[in-house]
Amino acid sequence: MTHLGVRGRLFLVSFLLVLAAGTVTGVYLEGQLRGWLNLRMQRELLDHATVARGAIESVGGPGTVAALDPLVKRLGRGLSVRLTVVAVDGEVLGDSWVPAARVAGLERHDGRPEMRAAAKLGQGIARRHSATLDRDMLYVALPFEGDATSGFVRVATATEEVDQVVTRLRWMLFFAALVGLFVAVVMSFTASHLLSRGLRDLLVRARAMVGGAATVDGTPRDEIAGIAHSLTHLGGALEGVVGTLAQERDRFEGILEAMADAVVAMDARRHVTLINRAGLTLLGLDARPTDGPLLEALAPALREALAPALAGDAGSRDIDLPDRQLQARVTPQRQGGGVVLVLHDVTRLRRLETLRRDFVANVSHELRTPVSVISLNAETLLDGGWKDEKRAPQFLAALQRNAQRLSALVTDLLDISRIESGNFEVHPETVAVFAVARVALDAVEKLGADRGTRVELDVPPDLAARADRQALEHVLINLLENAVKYTPETGHVHLVAHADGGEVVIEVRDDGPGIPPEHRDRIFERFYRVDRGRAKHMGGTGLGLSIVKHLVASMKGTVAVEPNTPRGTVFRVRLPARAPGEPGPSPTGAPRSAPPESR
Repeated sequence: MTHLGVRGRLFLVSFLLVLAAGTVTGVYLEGQLRGWLNLRMQRELLDHATVARGAIESVGGPGTVAALDPLVKRLGRGLSVRLTVVAVDGEVLGDSWVPAARVAGLERHDGRPEMRAAAKLGQGIARRHSATLDRDMLYVALPFEGDATSGFVRVATATEEVDQVVTRLRWMLFFAALVGLFVAVVMSFTASHLLSRGLRDLLVRARAMVGGAATVDGTPRDEIAGIAHSLTHLGGALEGVVGTLAQERDRFEGILEAMADAVVAMDARRHVTLINRAGLTLLGLDARPTDGPLLEALAPALREALAPALAGDAGSRDIDLPDRQLQARVTPQRQGGGVVLVLHDVTRLRRLETLRRDFVANVSHELRTPVSVISLNAETLLDGGWKDEKRAPQFLAALQRNAQRLSALVTDLLDISRIESGNFEVHPETVAVFAVARVALDAVEKLGADRGTRVELDVPPDLAARADRQALEHVLINLLENAVKYTPETGHVHLVAHADGGEVVIEVRDDGPGIPPEHRDRIFERFYRVDRGRAKHMGGTGLGLSIVKHLVASMKGTVAVEPNTPRGTVFRVRLPARAPGEPGPSPTGAPRSAPPESR
């Protein structure tokens, strides 16, 4: 076939395919048809034999040829088959295709295969050549039981009809094959013409892509060879393009890896095709999932949150998780039905927004009560209440008390604003912790005495820390007043301190109701209260512990809250200790007090 062109090859292949298909189809259909016709004939003969047996048994089965042969001939004509009745010993008692005079002279039939099968199995079927009729016949035999005699009823028909149908099928298949070959010739010629023209166009385009001439040879062999030659040159050009694309891919991957946002590209089945390092970290994956869709590899909470985003249209949506908040943007790809998912962790931003809203709401709430009290009392006095010598002092005392509360709130707001903005300057120096603790203790001594709470001090006289003296006084006063207010009457508050390596640990312990675990992480937030009703009754601005946290941080220390044993709370402050060789503590200065925190 090497000397044939494209058209010749296509025609030869089409011819061989049609010829092979026709041959195989003809052989298969002939076998199927022949088997189906034989099975149908067997069923019909079995039905006829059953009818004939019933008729013979109904008349009692007479045992002589003269009595039975006329009945057999009538039944044979009615059923359009050859009907033979044979006695048990093989004697023919009647035959519908043999004249009555010759029936008695027929040889015994007990050796016929259908008779032996019927005697043994109750039904006999055989296909063989009949010596009596000199024809191929299909036999079906059934046993019968009569009053006068018993034997076999045999029904037979010639198989010529099957052969005629099969022969007709062969001719039909032959003509169908001729028609198929003609169609194949026409189709192969048309297809080869179109293919040859397509190859010419392909060769022209291939040469044009590699910068070659657009002229082609007219022979099909030259067309194939020309295409191969042009594709070789095209492969070299593609290598250069692939190299350029690889560089662009590396640059693109570098940009993705440097992004702080998570970028995930998925195909139409939501299988991950690209994911950057930020995406692996944000989704909690060790490597790009390859066993299934992205959602199957994620944690249940993240899977439930991302499913609506991936199932919806393009756009941005917020995703709330138990431990963080994400902003997801889904962009469908133009081809392939895939999507690009960009996730941005907005947990810190949302938290700051929440803190801002809470701060505004809390400040408004804290200001509303004293302002309302001042306004109502002033209005009462203006309406003549100042003339009431008994109640006028109460109104004035309320005015003074709420004015002081407003002043304390404004002072704390200014302090925390200056601390958070960095305008509050601390000047760390070596400070005697005992002297500062003594000043703080004196500041809360009257409050403790009024409540019957005993405040004890356990600080080594020589213990020194690196801190701002006024800031440390502020911290200790706030913590002590907070502990005294929340300790039951006759309770105890302890201020203890000790050195711990390169740090000084100061603890304020009380035996009050304690702080539940779920509130400890937020106790240092502004205006956060564990028991709002009780905190309002005890007074305070709600900013004390927040100021403590920021002041300790500005002195490069830490503050934490833990449960006390057996009950109560421990606020623990850690500050840098005095380095060896530093000068001793500074002299005592005037303490700087601040309103206490309310839990």
